[in-house]
Amino acid sequence: MAALRTGVGLVMIAAPRSVAATIRGYSPNLIVHSLKSDIVTSEGIEQLSGLLAASNALVLGPGIGRHPETVQAIPLIINEARKMGKPILIDADAIRALTVARELLKGILITPHAGEFKAISGMETPERWRSRLPICRKFALEHGCVLLLKGHDTVVTDGSRAKVNRIGNPGMATAGAGDVLSGVIGAFLAQGTELFAAAVAGAYIHGAAGDIVRRQKGFHMVATDLIEALPTILRRYDRVTK
Repeated sequence: MAALRTGVGLVMIAAPRSVAATIRGYSPNLIVHSLKSDIVTSEGIEQLSGLLAASNALVLGPGIGRHPETVQAIPLIINEARKMGKPILIDADAIRALTVARELLKGILITPHAGEFKAISGMETPERWRSRLPICRKFALEHGCVLLLKGHDTVVTDGSRAKVNRIGNPGMATAGAGDVLSGVIGAFLAQGTELFAAAVAGAYIHGAAGDIVRRQKGFHMVATDLIEALPTILRRYDRVTK
């Protein structure tokens, strides 16, 4: 829903058959493809490959789970998208799945919070962004990826370039807010924005949406509030060409 509000024309969700109907019923705006299994497994690669071929970008991870068969399937999905030249955003449990396959980080964007970053890097991250920045830059440079480390101040870096987003508020520390961020960035990737720029823009817009909700509702927000605030931020940048 966040990707749709950000401007993509079509969102396709590949979901296990155990939850596909529930997701399909959530909104008529979503195109849901039911996988043949009750979890994401390597058996669904052929079906996923067909969906990837019809897509402009891949967001992988939110809600995917940590079942051993799913963990084994995640690298295969990433490689399939990479073969097709699709931009890739990895979030949530899919990040943890790469702890034993960090070579797959090259050329992709990951969006961990501090716990997920520790899982994949083995490193604790300080609270303050000035102390986080060198750790993030080193990791991104070593692995050839773009890293967006979520937090009170979000750090985005590809190892050489770096941005710190300080827009947003503590009310955004709510379940699902990170998935909204992935949807926003995924929309930019689908529109052809390069990884670093998409991550930087997404972090800012996500935080700005959170500040709109804070003014409306205080800190008593949920993730779907952020989605509804996205058009208010984005319409400032709308351009109509004749």
